[in-house]
Amino acid sequence: MDKLRAGNPLLADQVTLVPIERWVIHSGTGDMGCWLSGLKEPFAIIVCDETGIRAFDTHATEVTIESLIQQVPDLGAVLAPWSS
Repeated sequence: MDKLRAGNPLLADQVTLVPIERWVIHSGTGDMGCWLSGLKEPFAIIVCDETGIRAFDTHATEVTIESLIQQVPDLGAVLAPWSS
């Protein structure tokens, strides 16, 4: 299972940061039993301030908000307070 999700928004002065997290869960079984492993890592960060809403990936390259909204469930609702 490999999914993207919005983390908890963080307010820092006049800027709100919304982390986008990638999380992966693997499981399996074998002769010796079963196993489960998980991973959570940063995928992007959304910056909301007086100039608008922008998003950047982990290489500081700007990405479109629309592409993230398509990939992240409920991201549109999370960003609604900053949309005008």
